[in-house]
Amino acid sequence: LTAAAMSTVARRLGRVIPLPNIKLRLNPPRYASPADASLGVDEVVFVTTPDVTKLEVRNFLETVHDIRVVDVRTANYEGKKKRDRGGFHRRADTKKVYVTLRERWFPPSAFALKPQGGSGDESDSTPSSDGA
Repeated sequence: LTAAAMSTVARRLGRVIPLPNIKLRLNPPRYASPADASLGVDEVVFVTTPDVTKLEVRNFLETVHDIRVVDVRTANYEGKKKRDRGGFHRRADTKKVYVTLRERWFPPSAFALKPQGGSGDESDSTPSSDGA
C-alpha cells in the first residue's frame, strides 16, 4: 500500500492493519460422483462484487485466512433483467472468482452431496392423494 492509501492513524503508527471489506461467497464444489468428495478439491469458486480485483482476492485469502493460492481467474456476469408489475428492474452484477489452491481442501459437511430422487424421504413431505 502507498502512504496515500493508508489511513491517518495507520500512517502515524507506521503500520497497516488489514481489515478488507470484501464480500466473498463460497459456491459449493461440484463433484462427478460421491466418491470424488473424499478426494477434496483443488479449485474453489467464489461470487463477489465486480469491483474486486484478482490481487485483492489473492492477498485477502493469503493474509487473512492463511490459504496458499496458485492462480486466480475471474469472470464478470451481468445481472438478469426482470419484469414485474412495477416495470423492469435488474439484479446486481456479479463476478465469479476461480481460485486454484496449492493444497487440496476438504469442504465442511454443509457442502456434502444430497441424495437426489429415488429415495423414500420425499414421500413424507408431499401430501398423499388416496382419494379419501
